[in-house]
Amino acid sequence: MRTRDRHAPTAPTQAGDLALEALAENDPERSLRHAIPALGDVGAGAPGLDLVGRSAVSLGAMSLARGAFEAAAVALTEQGQVCHAVASAVAALRLAGRDAPLEAVAEAFAADVERTSSARVGPPPLHSDDVSPLEDTVPRDELLALARDAVARAPVTDELPARAAHPLWGTLPKTCFMAFAQALQVRLCRAQEQVLTEGQPGDSLYLIARGEVRVVRGLGEKTRDLAVLGAGAVFGEMALLTRSPRAASAITTRAALLLEFPREAVHEALQRSPALGRALETWCRGRLLSNLLYTSAVLQRVPEGSREALGAAFETVTFPAGAALLTQGSAGTGLHLLAQGHVEVRRREDSGGTLQLATLGPGDCVGELSLVLRRPAMATVTAREEVVALVLRPERFLETMKAFPALLTSLYELSVEREEELSSVVAQEALSADDLVLV
Repeated sequence: MRTRDRHAPTAPTQAGDLALEALAENDPERSLRHAIPALGDVGAGAPGLDLVGRSAVSLGAMSLARGAFEAAAVALTEQGQVCHAVASAVAALRLAGRDAPLEAVAEAFAADVERTSSARVGPPPLHSDDVSPLEDTVPRDELLALARDAVARAPVTDELPARAAHPLWGTLPKTCFMAFAQALQVRLCRAQEQVLTEGQPGDSLYLIARGEVRVVRGLGEKTRDLAVLGAGAVFGEMALLTRSPRAASAITTRAALLLEFPREAVHEALQRSPALGRALETWCRGRLLSNLLYTSAVLQRVPEGSREALGAAFETVTFPAGAALLTQGSAGTGLHLLAQGHVEVRRREDSGGTLQLATLGPGDCVGELSLVLRRPAMATVTAREEVVALVLRPERFLETMKAFPALLTSLYELSVEREEELSSVVAQEALSADDLVLV
């Protein structure tokens, strides 16, 4: 049986992907040869207009580029492709100083847009795999002339309909939408380019305008695929909340057009729009909560439909590097679900020495033993770097367990398991702590 190459794209390759690949390899003429024939295609025509614009910029045809970007913003909005529409509208703004295209995109996707059930549109039909590129013999001047004619035939819409709410853009009011869009930088990536590296400090949030990104954890033979993300997806958002190391790596499977919100742009954007800062923080923390509720092993017995209600019992807490989440011998401060960052678990022995028991990270939890068994903390848990955790305080524990008994079962089993492991460690002090891993 043939095994699929885990580095290969999962979606079929379209004319637009080939055009974007050529752009990433700094070959705008080859990009035009793929993009121009696709402009008449129902599915590929809208992104093709944007790629014509980017190729035209590389070739110095600025008038063509402006027209292509403005037409692309309209066509992509019609298709509901908000991230790519923003990329085109921002390009038009920076090239010609016209903010009308971006305003039109915001009016279709922002949080304060009135929506109806008809706002949700399905993906457009894709036939561009049948589109043949123009011959290599077509000269540059003719390519540009063909592109001008095709862009001129692009439909112009005076009023764009509201589209389905995007997980991020749909939470931003129009003013914040505009401020966020203008702070973004476009990043063109080649296939197999590493965008994020596990263990490195987070410094940017990314949105995928076009392309595909594979998210993985671990190195070498221990690498584990977490997700494959396509157009419209958001990743790297923890960079807006904390400087803790990335919990995973992100690698493009094919050429990709990304929108990047780097940390250095955050301060400037938030100075112009404090409301944007509040909106982004609210979104990031909501996403953090949602992700952790659905990935934490200790919550797997709680029915998925109940986890959002369970999340309301937790509060989001950030611990600076070196801060103690739990202190040995003291009353527990609650159940901590680790969302970002790592902690060291150490136990002070009667002899005066300290035994390192474990290093725990995203998805793990601490504090369940003292909370469930009603004992003082049996070890000290310290943030190795800045840590973000969801915390269930002791005063809310009983009412939460009554509402979600499946969680109590999971926590009790984990508490008993960890107590047995800890007892084993204490009984075998000669064993190197480096050989012990508590989960």
